[in-house]
Amino acid sequence: MRLFRRRSSVELGTYKPPAPVEPPPIPRIVDDGVLIAESLLVMTLRNQVIVNVLRDRRDFDQESLFSMATKELETLADNEWETAERLRMRREHTSVDDPWLEDPDISGDHRRESQRREAVHRAMSDAFAARASDRDVLSALVERSRAGAWDEISTVLVDRAFQPEPVRDADYQAHRGERLGALIALDLSELAAERGVSLL
Repeated sequence: MRLFRRRSSVELGTYKPPAPVEPPPIPRIVDDGVLIAESLLVMTLRNQVIVNVLRDRRDFDQESLFSMATKELETLADNEWETAERLRMRREHTSVDDPWLEDPDISGDHRRESQRREAVHRAMSDAFAARASDRDVLSALVERSRAGAWDEISTVLVDRAFQPEPVRDADYQAHRGERLGALIALDLSELAAERGVSLL
């Protein structure tokens, strides 16, 4: 009796590598990158509006948001340009005829890919720099941030508008210590118990 049975072979066919895929054109990459960056920038501006209004009780300041958006876009432009410069310098220090590179064809492919990446970063830098000085683009970003902030805090502001301000007269000041004592005795004590923190 044979303990080991020979396995039957399975025909897997002949391997066919996938057809090469053309990389997306640089303008499309730039458009997608700018779209993502502007969405993040709008979120940053929106959060700043919310902090200004709810925490600092400041009025909507369009010019400060313009300045903030300009600085952010200029920073993005500088970062993209610096990345492009690093790619260029790294490529210049690596020769295609370097004896440490085993396959010149592979090194040539890497060089072409590096050149393409450099071109992408330079195009992104130019796009961000152009937007940083475009008043219409900045206006659109600020307006999107204002509208987003209003959607989030409008209910809070309306409720606050209908809440009467406490009258801070002599009686209000006299009972201030009692209110603080009650806050510490109740709310803070419960919070400390939940967190496992001793107030002593």
